[in-house]
Amino acid sequence: MAYPVSFSFEEFNNISSHSGKLKYANERLQKLSSGSSRVVYRVDDDKVLKIAKNSKGLAQNSTESDYSLQRSYSIIAKVFEVSDDGFWVEMELAKKTTPNRFKELNGVSIKEVDDILRNLKNVYDPYYRKMHGSGNLLELEKKQHEIINNNEFLSELWDMIQNYDMSYPADFGRISSYGEVLRDGDPTIVLVDFGLTQTTYKEYYFRK
Repeated sequence: MAYPVSFSFEEFNNISSHSGKLKYANERLQKLSSGSSRVVYRVDDDKVLKIAKNSKGLAQNSTESDYSLQRSYSIIAKVFEVSDDGFWVEMELAKKTTPNRFKELNGVSIKEVDDILRNLKNVYDPYYRKMHGSGNLLELEKKQHEIINNNEFLSELWDMIQNYDMSYPADFGRISSYGEVLRDGDPTIVLVDFGLTQTTYKEYYFRK
C-alpha cells in the first residue's frame, strides 16, 4: 500500500507555508492524533506521517529520526524517511495498546514504568536530595536499578533516556506513547512518541 492518489509529495513540498502543508494533509490523509507540536496522519497499514506544527515539533522530529538512535534501540518505532528540513517524518504504524497488553508483553506495568522514572528523577534532583538527604535516597536508587536491570524493556528504555538526554518521566509513563508492532513475527511494544529531550523541554516547554 502507499499514499492515496490524491496526495502528491511534489505538491506537498511545493507549498511554502506550514499551515498550507497541514491543510493539504488534512484534506487527503486520515488524522490519527494532534498535540501541541505535531499532527499524526495514517498513510496506510504500515506507515504514519508526522508533521511538525512549530519549532518544538521540528526538534522532536529531529530526535526521533536520529540515525544512531534508530539503529541502537528496538523499543522505538522505526522511521523510514525524514524531510530535509525535519518538517515531517514517515514512521512505522503501531496499533494502540492497553495497560494489560503492555504488562503482558513487557513484564512490567505502565504504572511501574512511571513510578520508577519518577523515583529516579527525584533521586537525581539536587533540590530533592538536599531536602531529603542524599543518604536516605541511596536505598531507593538501588531498588529502582535492581528492577531495571532485571527487565529487558526497562533496561533498554533507561539506557536510551541516559544516552540521549531525554526528559523523563514525561511521556514514557503514558500508555498513549506506546503501540504494538510485529518484529520478526513477534508482537512487540514500541514507543511511538519519544522526541522530547531535556534540551527541547527546557527551550520550549519549561516555564520559569
